[in-house]
Amino acid sequence: MSVEANVAFRVEVQGADLPSHPGLYGAGEARCHSDPAARRLESCYAHPSIGVVVSGQFDYRSPIGAAEARPGVVLFGNAGEDFTYRYLDDAGVRRVVVALDMGLMAEVADDCRCKDAAFPMAGLRASRAAIPLYAAVRRLASGREPDEEAAIRLIAASFKALSRAAAPMGPEQPRVREVAALIDAHPAEPLSLGQMAAMAGLSRYHFIRAFHAATGETPRQYQIAARLRAAADRLMDTREPITTIAFDVGFNDISHFNATFRRAFGASPRAWRRAA
Repeated sequence: MSVEANVAFRVEVQGADLPSHPGLYGAGEARCHSDPAARRLESCYAHPSIGVVVSGQFDYRSPIGAAEARPGVVLFGNAGEDFTYRYLDDAGVRRVVVALDMGLMAEVADDCRCKDAAFPMAGLRASRAAIPLYAAVRRLASGREPDEEAAIRLIAASFKALSRAAAPMGPEQPRVREVAALIDAHPAEPLSLGQMAAMAGLSRYHFIRAFHAATGETPRQYQIAARLRAAADRLMDTREPITTIAFDVGFNDISHFNATFRRAFGASPRAWRRAA
């Protein structure tokens, strides 16, 4: 058993204890609010951690990289690692986080043939590739009973996703990311390819290439991922009818929504809600 078996889990050294499952992980939700004009805030990870941004935006920097944290982004941190962050608006931030047992991390890293049991990157962009991680973190945080298998799958999937991830840079990237941020904020908005390209000041062909380079997805794939993520959050957080949620987030066909949701989250919308 790991030396952490009887230690309460927390994300930050000075942070609050999370609902914990000894020897495995601790998971919960964090809400915070700050003036974007305030100085950068500093902290340090107590345990290896994976967090997902449900709402809000902040600039995140750590020794393993930087990320503009906004809805759908998955953030990573290693035990003992200092990091800084600054809020980008005054709307507040809602995150769901999982702090992991270091022994479990080392075991999975070895099985995945990773060089070491540390996350190599600070963040994974909101995309279809990030949806399984987003779903796993939210489920672990909502479950009352420990789910050892789900924690192991989450760690392995994180290592694999980060090994494939790239951080392309290009002169169009800031404009393309503004379009991506608009999609995240308003997933149901029926933006056409032409409208999105015009916002970025690019031709449609150039926009598709630049968007894929910046996000790892085509614009259409990114829109669908944002809609699915919004639906998953509302299924967990509200008791609204599934049909209402599907239409509100931008799907026009309930059968298509059900099939697409199941492919992305590994469960039907109804089963996803029941598991929350």
